[in-house]
Formats: sequence, C-alpha cells, structure tokens
Amino acid sequence: MEANAKRYRQLVAGEYASTRGWITQEALFTLVSGLKGALGYYLRLKLYPLAFKGIAKGTVIGCDVTMRCPAQLKCDIGVIIDDCAQLIGNSSQKISIELGRDTFLRSFAMLNSGPPDGYIRIGRNSSVGQSTIIYGNGGVDIGDNVMIAGQCFIVASSHNYSQSIIPMKEQGHSAYGISIGNNVWIGAGCKILDGVRVGACSVVAANSVVNKDVESGTIVGGVPAKVIGFMPS
Repeated sequence: MEANAKRYRQLVAGEYASTRGWITQEALFTLVSGLKGALGYYLRLKLYPLAFKGIAKGTVIGCDVTMRCPAQLKCDIGVIIDDCAQLIGNSSQKISIELGRDTFLRSFAMLNSGPPDGYIRIGRNSSVGQSTIIYGNGGVDIGDNVMIAGQCFIVASSHNYSQSIIPMKEQGHSAYGISIGNNVWIGAGCKILDGVRVGACSVVAANSVVNKDVESGTIVGGVPAKVIGFMPS
C-alpha cells in the first residue's frame, strides 16, 4: 500500500513537490478542476498561480484540464488552456513543459513530456489545435508564432525493431528529438516523426507524414512529405 502511494505521488506530483504541495494539489484539483462555468474559471484563474509558481497570473485554464507534475509546468503571461486538455510532466525534470507568452492550447490537446528526461517547449504566440498529441521523449522545441492544427501527432521517439526474434517492446527505443522553427504552419492531421527539424517560415500540408528535415521557407506535403512549393520571398 505504501509503495503504491509513493508511486502515485511521484506520477502525479513529481520528485520536486513537497508533501504540503502534493496535498494542496490534490485538494485543488478535486475541488476546482471540474468546476464548470464562470465560477470555475475565476477560481482557477486566482488559485492555480498561488499553488503552482510556474503558472503566471492571468493564465486561463478551462474545465477538466489534467495537469500531472504541475510543479514542473511553466505557463507565461497570456497562456490559454482550453477544456479537457492534458499536460503531463515527468517526475524528474525541473521544467518539463513550458508554454510561452500568449500561447493557446485548444481542447483535448495532449502534451506529454515523456520519461525520464523528455520535455516540450513552445514559444510565444503559438497554438496547438484540438486533439493534437505531442510526445516529448527526446525533447520537442517549438518556436514563436507556430500554428499546429487539430489531430496532429508529433512524437519525439521511435521503437527499435532490428531483431525479429525479440519482441519489439523489449528492444528499447530511440529518442532524437524534434525541432520546429518560428512562423511555421502545420496542417490538420499531420504526423511529424522523431529526429525531424522543421525550418522557419515553412508550411506542412494537411495529412502529411514528415520523416525528414524540412528546409526553411518550403512547402511540403504527402506521405512521405516532399517539397511541393516555396514561400514567397
């Protein structure tokens, strides 16, 4: 029983949370997280920055937002997190998910930093669309003024499969990381795979699968994604 309680605390609060912080987190999420309407928005607006020092005053957090390891989350001024979004920090990084100023995380989006050393950093004035999933196992860096549409999947890790006689889940994984530059538009339903760098001022067409670097100023599309145009200079 004690071991399960310790594991639960590490999962939801992280290694850097004090006992008092953990208890405060549990009480706050139980009483306020699912509270609908204007009262819920107001209480989260006022209480979350007091309880979690990484959340700036004025951060708008919707109803039923999941936040694991909130002591390792950082939200700058003007951040909006819509209803039912998920921010899953890991238990070892001091800052495992960071949202820059005026960034908008839409409903049902999930940001999972990934254990043990993963992270997700999003710059200023960027947006993540509905039901988009970002896994930060190898590290995900997203710049300023980036638009990521709904139902995208950005995953900074991949399973190894070099030996057919060993189950793939026992062969480990690679995690090289993903980088997305400033002023990038990623269309709906895109998949961006581990190890990819998307250059600044580029566009990824809807439903593309990006498995190699995208040069700055290019427009790519398809499965796998190829250059289909260039941004005007």
